[in-house]
Amino acid sequence: MKYHRPFLIALLLMPAAVLHAQVPVRTSAVQEQTLQQRHRVTGSLRAVARGDIAALESGRLIELTVREGNTVAKGEVIARIDSRRLEAQKSEMLADARVAEAELVRTQAQARLAASNLRRSEKLIGQNAVSRQELDQHQSAAEVARADIEAAKRRIERINQSIELLDVRLSDTQIEAPYDASVVARHVEPGDWVAAGDPLLTLVSTGPIQAWLEVPERFANAISQFGDTVTIHSPSMNQSYESIATKRVADVNPRVRTLSFIATIPNPNNVLASGMSVDAWIASAEKRMYLTVPKDAVIRHAGEAFVFGIRREGESHVSKRHPIQILFETPSLVAIQSNSIRVGDDVIVEGNERLLPEQVVVVVQDDELQTKVAKR
Repeated sequence: MKYHRPFLIALLLMPAAVLHAQVPVRTSAVQEQTLQQRHRVTGSLRAVARGDIAALESGRLIELTVREGNTVAKGEVIARIDSRRLEAQKSEMLADARVAEAELVRTQAQARLAASNLRRSEKLIGQNAVSRQELDQHQSAAEVARADIEAAKRRIERINQSIELLDVRLSDTQIEAPYDASVVARHVEPGDWVAAGDPLLTLVSTGPIQAWLEVPERFANAISQFGDTVTIHSPSMNQSYESIATKRVADVNPRVRTLSFIATIPNPNNVLASGMSVDAWIASAEKRMYLTVPKDAVIRHAGEAFVFGIRREGESHVSKRHPIQILFETPSLVAIQSNSIRVGDDVIVEGNERLLPEQVVVVVQDDELQTKVAKR
């Protein structure tokens, strides 16, 4: 067997007692699994929605119900602005509406009288009982009355529209959360005077969150073919999540030659936060069978990759070093090629960190391994 030089040096310098000491290890079987070749990319999390919640009306801030760290539900009232001036304007408009309605009634009565006078004049003109001038006067009075009615109606409509606008403005004095969110900044306090457009709070949406991934442009075709689902891994949470939606931003960063790929992932209990770094595995080929080992079985040293298997020698077991070629990785597995290991062979996944070739090992269960390692 050909060993790398550092291992030969370590073997020569290692005391014989250490070489023959039984090292407790845990193993896992080599498997053949259907996998899809994937490539690791990095990115960061962003909230689906983030923004400043602004005042829509000017006035004194009466109430701000939340502080940083609080969560709010969509439609929940989070701030109130003094509405007394607007309520007074509405009362004034309602009074104007009553006056305009009374004016309409008076104008309609005048119009009925003018129409009656006109009909009478039209009958009497044939009998020469009224002059042509009187008939023209009655016609003009009837037309003016009809115009006055239309003007009164338009005035009532205008007043009602003003009242509707005041209702909108009054509703705007109660500011509601536009979506389920968490409060990240509070910019004012009750008693402050705020103008329309002044920010009150900064909110970030809760629930599903977006992973913005920087994907090399050479994978543009791959994400078009296989980008419907993506596995996102959060190092800070040590959890993996399957995407529930994906989309590609059709713009390449000319400086680093990457494009943005957005994967929306679930965010149970809202433990994921905007700004966290994430890894992702982008598929680049169809699914097929691969030889796989757990990630913990793979050791990288001096540019080479290998795993430790177990060979039986009499009553003992010794470690055996197997060079491998890494094809690609998943969050928990490594797809490999190797001429010396097969499906079903055992590889060491724990206890292999300082292991040397041909070292005596003993396979133990998880609890036994922790106990023996603690005693060493």
